[in-house]
Amino acid sequence: MGSNEKKTSKYKSAFHAAEVISHDLSLLRGKKQPPFFDDSDIQGLLSAEEIDEKVQQLKKVDVDSYIQRVVNPSESKKRPCAPEVIQQLGGKMIAEETEGPLYSAEIEFFISGQNRRLGFIAQNHKIQNGVWSPVHHRKAAEKVRFFASHSIPLVTFIDTPGAAADAEANLDNQSHSISFLISEMANLQLPVIGIVFGGGYSGGAIPLATANILLSVREGVFNTIHPKGLSNIVRKYNLSWQESAKHIGVSAYELKSQGYFDGVIDYAYDRPHQAKNIKDAIISAVEVIEKNSCKFLIENDFFFDHYRESINHYLNPSKLLIESNRVTDRSPTGTLNIFGDVYRFMRYLKLRQRIVSRSIDSYARLSSRQTPVGKLQERLKSERQEKLQQWYKTPLEVRFHEKLNKRFEQFVSAREDREKERGRLVAFFIGDPRENYKKAVDDLTLEILLYLYNYWKDSTAENLIELYEQLGELTLHDRPSSNPNLLDLLKTTVINQSFKENFQNILLFDLLYNQVIEALPTIADELKGTNQISQKSVEQLFEKTVEGAIKEFEKNSLQLESESVRVQFFKWLANFIDRKDCDEVLGTISEWKRIVFPRMSPPLFGLVRYYFSGLLPSLHEAQQNKGRFQGKITPRNIGIKDFWNRLDQSYKDLLIQNLLREYKNSIISSSKVIEHFFKDFKELYGDRITSNPVKFPGFRDAIEQA
Repeated sequence: MGSNEKKTSKYKSAFHAAEVISHDLSLLRGKKQPPFFDDSDIQGLLSAEEIDEKVQQLKKVDVDSYIQRVVNPSESKKRPCAPEVIQQLGGKMIAEETEGPLYSAEIEFFISGQNRRLGFIAQNHKIQNGVWSPVHHRKAAEKVRFFASHSIPLVTFIDTPGAAADAEANLDNQSHSISFLISEMANLQLPVIGIVFGGGYSGGAIPLATANILLSVREGVFNTIHPKGLSNIVRKYNLSWQESAKHIGVSAYELKSQGYFDGVIDYAYDRPHQAKNIKDAIISAVEVIEKNSCKFLIENDFFFDHYRESINHYLNPSKLLIESNRVTDRSPTGTLNIFGDVYRFMRYLKLRQRIVSRSIDSYARLSSRQTPVGKLQERLKSERQEKLQQWYKTPLEVRFHEKLNKRFEQFVSAREDREKERGRLVAFFIGDPRENYKKAVDDLTLEILLYLYNYWKDSTAENLIELYEQLGELTLHDRPSSNPNLLDLLKTTVINQSFKENFQNILLFDLLYNQVIEALPTIADELKGTNQISQKSVEQLFEKTVEGAIKEFEKNSLQLESESVRVQFFKWLANFIDRKDCDEVLGTISEWKRIVFPRMSPPLFGLVRYYFSGLLPSLHEAQQNKGRFQGKITPRNIGIKDFWNRLDQSYKDLLIQNLLREYKNSIISSSKVIEHFFKDFKELYGDRITSNPVKFPGFRDAIEQA
């Protein structure tokens, strides 16, 4: 090993060696690797030629075909799950355990001429879609430590759209549980093989991808963010998530060609007999990792010094080391040997190899500013129109909707009675027939509009405007059939006319609802703690949100006079909030509005619901001197567990949003952060910035604005 002394003496420490070696390896990503990373002996993989052929095919297909070929298979509910495949690998099952979407097993295989056990940790997409909560990450970390204590190599199966991101998960410190599992995986002194078996997205996938060798089945997809999550990032470039996914390349073939995967296993969901290739890949990968660790030690004798230092740290630990290792203290027998240290070091090199940085100078010269031309709006319009055309072909039959059918029967009855003459006394008790008929028409029209609003949801505005234009070209009739569908009703002359007079009220109401949600932070401070609001605040909120809704309404293609629209809307809104079922209708609207505003806490939709069904009616009565304004928030039948505590927390979240909004435009440089929080800070590689290896849309703009 004397011939290597000169070569390795330039390394000041193992960390320094890791930085130098990983920098050299990053230049070789996807190309020829050094001998100690030679994985050519892994069995059951597709050849380089087969992968290149698949990559070329994917380059030629359009966006929709790409999504159909690459993304959709991994999201199929009918495909096999990881536990099923693990159980098909053969070998002697020693133990297995299932906790929700977390599956673990210990299986004995014949490896390198002897019986050896392998540990498995997998995400089961058939349970909760493979989404792990904090409890699953912590349980997985326990399993990792168990396998480590028994020197059992680990195999992970990655199959998740991401980690749980709901309020309950965040309350249970989800981010820390993920980070802790990443740390446990990174520090494991054993061979680790990761296999992307389906979706490999976001924080749910990263811990299990912390491996010495990362493989994927044919249909595996992988990215640090789910393709559908890309839509919020690239929307300003008019890019859809589908276009972004194809531009970045999330398929196993593309990721292997770019050097992010070490191989693609010749296994497809519809070919269960190919499970043998998964077994061959796993067993041979363990052998390759162990063989490569020997090569690494032969070529890098500096590591013996590093190992000696590690043992010295164990024998003479600092106070900080004692504190940080309080959970994972090992006896001398369980202390890592030099090969365990090598597995960990080589895993670090593999991971660092995938993190690419460039100097600022080279970035300016090499990075392209080009952003792909997006067709997001065209795609959204096409998808919406396709659904609208489908509705035209098969509109709902009124008899299948209880409320619509009831309103229709009232309309038919009122139409038959409208010409009947009634005495004054009878008319006083049951109403004038003509007035009853007009009310029945208005009620039926409103029921139709509310149904379409809840059916089309956030596409209501565009669809109602198109429907309004279409109805102007249709042949009308005076009387609908005895068993009409919605389109038949809208072709009825009197209902058609009422629809044209009232449909814009639904458009304005939708805009008003959205404006109220956006304005909630402005009243959060008053509501917090007391759940009570003054009449003045409600009046100001109403005026502000109505003005905002009117301004948004004026942007549409309808040529309507704003003041008449405003007056008519106020009358319509007064009638709407006076309905007996107003709260029930708002509850239905709130359910799908939660999807439109995913970052808004559910209790706040209960608050908006009460704003329309409770506060506005009370304000209306107070302004007409018919009663006192009641500003206490007293919602009923919200259907949200622990509503009041969660609502109070939501108020605090809104106040935080207010604070963030105030500081949003202020620039906080890294130097200010360092100056405020650190002492004696010394920056390494100060001229390095994150590279853009997959040409993420808008990435360069974000880096330059940072």
